[in-house]
Parts: sequence; structure tokens; C-alpha cells
Amino acid sequence: MAKTQAPSKSSTAPKSAAAPKATTVPARESEDLSALVKKHIKKGASANLLTWVILGGKNFMAKEPVSGFDFLTASDKGITKQSLINLADIMDIPMKDIAILLNVSYKTLGRKQSTDILDSLVSSLSIEIANTIANGLSVFEDADKLNRWLQKENRALNGKKPIELLSTPTGIKMVNHVLSRMEEGIYT
Repeated sequence: MAKTQAPSKSSTAPKSAAAPKATTVPARESEDLSALVKKHIKKGASANLLTWVILGGKNFMAKEPVSGFDFLTASDKGITKQSLINLADIMDIPMKDIAILLNVSYKTLGRKQSTDILDSLVSSLSIEIANTIANGLSVFEDADKLNRWLQKENRALNGKKPIELLSTPTGIKMVNHVLSRMEEGIYT
């Protein structure tokens, strides 16, 4: 995975400042989100609809997306930290790893409230990652299987783990290409 540089220490920062608490989804919300995603997978939902559900459904965007332009509008406005929490939950990774994928400081992300809006670049990359996860869910039809695949080295990706490539648009494109080949039944 891409590594972020440690923030420089300022002489004005308090020496006793504690690291932010790891943000987790309360068990009830996590179960509800997982169940909702499973329900949509069984129905054969489109990747756009799955992306919308993963990022929070109506809490993310008032109406179901009609096209990619709806996601473009959402990224321009910015998405909430709660959408990232949902994404981390579905990917079964800690927020610290989400911060690394998005090339943002974990401490900065930790200070944000769940309703705080993220900037358009972080929002756009988050939406693209969520769309890739939605594509993967369509292929694997199971979040656990997808998450195991994301963590395994892949020959089609020069021996890299797919999750390691999700920090850049080019890497996301490569992972989506492999998922498309798998969906078509081509061994990769």
C-alpha cells in the first residue's frame, strides 16, 4: 500500500495529544449495511446502485443514481466521513487503511465528525474505490470472498495485491479490468 508521511511536529502542538480513536461502525449499523448490500447483490443490482448503497444510500445521495454524472456531482459537493466508514466496513479494513488509500492523514481523518464533508478529490477517489468494490461484489457475490481476493497477490497485477492499487486512478482502472475479465470468465 502507499505510505503516507508522518506529519511534522509543530512546537505549538501539545505534547500530550493522543492519537484519534479508531472509528468503527456500531455493530447494529454494520449488520444493517452488510445485510442491505447482500440483499442488493442477490437482486443483481447494478454497480452504480451497489456503490450508492455502500456509500450510505439516501444518506449519501438523496436519489438513486441514474448515471455516472450523479456520482460526479456528489464528488464535487463532497461526501461525508460516514460514507468512508461504510466503505471501510464493507471492505473489512480499519479507517487507518482507508486513510492510506486516500493519501490523507489518519489523525486528520480521525478528528472529523461522521457528518463532516470531505474535499472533492478525496470524495472522487472514495467513490471510485466504492465503485470498484461494487464491481467486485457483482463478480464474487460475497463480500468475504471479495475481501480475501483483494488481499491476495495477483499475477495479472504483476504480483501486487489488488488493494494496494486502489490508491490511484490508474490502479483502480487496472483492478476493474481484472474484475471485468473475471466476470467474462477469462482466467486472470
